[in-house]
Amino acid sequence: MREYPEVPPEWDLDVWEKALTIHVGNAYACRDCGNLVMVTKGGVGVLDLKCCGKPMEQIDPDEVSGEGGQ
Repeated sequence: MREYPEVPPEWDLDVWEKALTIHVGNAYACRDCGNLVMVTKGGVGVLDLKCCGKPMEQIDPDEVSGEGGQ
């Protein structure tokens, strides 16, 4: 019989939706080639962006727009 790892405490639907919500305006960058991605349509799910064989890093959207928060 297969053994499964310990299950974390139960989450209700609101907690799952908050954890898995993809927000419009989030920005991601590839630190190797400089490729940029910005979320333009939100939703609920798993966003697994990869570039150059590595996961992309979430960045501050101001870095993309060049405003620098000014």
